[in-house]
Amino acid sequence: MISYMTSYLISYPILLIISFFCMQDCVCLVAPFPFRTDPLEEFNVTRDFDVTGGGEVWYARPQLFFRCTLCPTGAMNDTRRHKEVSLVFFSTFEPISLTPDSCMQRKGVPMLYERAATVLPTLYVCPVENVLGRVPLIACYLNGNTRNTIPYKYRGAVPVEAAADSRPDSGTGSLLFEINIWMWRYGRTFPREFSVADAVAMRKQRVQESRAQGAATLERRRTAKQVAQAGHAE
Repeated sequence: MISYMTSYLISYPILLIISFFCMQDCVCLVAPFPFRTDPLEEFNVTRDFDVTGGGEVWYARPQLFFRCTLCPTGAMNDTRRHKEVSLVFFSTFEPISLTPDSCMQRKGVPMLYERAATVLPTLYVCPVENVLGRVPLIACYLNGNTRNTIPYKYRGAVPVEAAADSRPDSGTGSLLFEINIWMWRYGRTFPREFSVADAVAMRKQRVQESRAQGAATLERRRTAKQVAQAGHAE
């Protein structure tokens, strides 16, 4: 029997900053107990990794990273028996197959959806050690939809936890994604020299400087044109 004492929060705001630029966060993780009963140490990425997301590897959106102090029942005052663990609170992206004959699915690209807003969310908690890494998602647009939601035409073929658009291209259905397996496989050749926030700030500064230079050039041309017109008038 284990009792829990919540300790203190760690840097989840970092994820919020990243999600502001990336629009979404997705990680893959080893399914927690009781969905996987074998010890984490026995998980072999080469042997046990299932890219579909329907096995012992899940795709998840982290909601909260925190540390928690655990202690056996009756040992509240015996700090030597306490154990601090790092945990992650998350929701999941669920696998779905709406277009099994499409070129993407034939290439083995997994399609995922997020539970509908009208469905009571299912949230999980697991040790941070279960998280294997980030996963690049791309929005999935089907049947000419302008939003990456499950199209209206699939309203009778979606799981209970999902929802299709209430009318064609209404955007009310569950969000739909595909995993960018090529970016995931090849990734970045060299380590990142700047953080995402710094890179965006530098890009914004370059745009502002370019606009300022363009405005200055336009002003010089306007002044030169006025001078030329004045010279002809004389």
